[in-house]
Amino acid sequence: MHDRLRLTQAKMPDELQLELLAPWYSQNTSESRTLELFDAMPKYPYPVTTTIEKPERLEISFTLRGLKYTAFITTAQITDARTAEQRLVFPGAREELVERALRFIAVQQIARTRLTPDTETGHHSVTVVFTLSMLRRHLEDLGHGFKLSEIKEALDILSNTLIELRLDDESGQSKGRRRFMKATILSNYTGDFAERDPTGEDSRVAMTYHPLATQAILGLAFYPINQVRVGKLKRPLARWLTTRMSHNYRQARKNGYVHNDGYHISLQTILEERGLPREKRLRANVEAVREAIEDMKAQNILSQMHPFDEELVHAPSKGRPKIADAIWNLYPSAEFVDEIIEGNKEMKQAHRQAGGNKGERELLPGFEEEPGRGK
Repeated sequence: MHDRLRLTQAKMPDELQLELLAPWYSQNTSESRTLELFDAMPKYPYPVTTTIEKPERLEISFTLRGLKYTAFITTAQITDARTAEQRLVFPGAREELVERALRFIAVQQIARTRLTPDTETGHHSVTVVFTLSMLRRHLEDLGHGFKLSEIKEALDILSNTLIELRLDDESGQSKGRRRFMKATILSNYTGDFAERDPTGEDSRVAMTYHPLATQAILGLAFYPINQVRVGKLKRPLARWLTTRMSHNYRQARKNGYVHNDGYHISLQTILEERGLPREKRLRANVEAVREAIEDMKAQNILSQMHPFDEELVHAPSKGRPKIADAIWNLYPSAEFVDEIIEGNKEMKQAHRQAGGNKGERELLPGFEEEPGRGK
């Protein structure tokens, strides 16, 4: 089925668009999608949107499925709407929430999603057409009351933040070679804004997903996730941890704490895969994870009765024991498990209808998307 994506650069018929994008859409009004490698890639290095004085490129290493990557994040250069001056900005939690909101309104078909041809590769990209009011309303529903000017600025930053994702091959098989992908978080930003439009109803936008997101969508390498719960989480680490658990822990079962059967994750894994800095006092990292877990419990993502078990690993020390690592066993709520079970059924049916064809091949080895493979 997906081979037809390669055949033409002409406008794709509506019936074929619907056939290819049907699994991406959802009838569940709380549901969005996870996109493993795209979601795992460090894109939002600061808790808040951060302005800096000079151009800078952050280097953040992370690990996924046993492969080591490095993300090089370059500051976005934007024009301040109030002062008309140029600013250098790194994206933060606001941009993350706006990107998640855009994904949600696309999955819910509130926005219009189209497959658009890439004239250079002959492949297609996924482009979303929406109004600013669509984003604003959804974010308000989640408790994030951003002004239209803030949403516009977030879209500017998302479309101007360049990330080079490099695969760090330690096997020696690619000696003398460098594998990388460069792209902005969102691209092809096109707008038609009315000057006097306080609601955003008359301000239209089109944006194209990152190549890794497009690849996952067309390759059925995603899983459902409850965006309403995730979007209400206060802490970025809680949103990341919930997204990771939702994508990977597809064998979840109810009352797992009775059998000590939960989602295992260590502090070392969190630091490596989230790309977080290792604090001098590791206890500070542990406290940050504990706060994220409490946030997840408050949104009924984790069991109210027994949300987690924790084991601290200490290094030998003459004085006060120093934390060397921590291991958590997270126990999802019954509602979360029900969503996992229904999501598994949904994706199994989508793969069966697609005939097992996972769509376009990866751009480069190591950049392909795969459905979650357990813990």
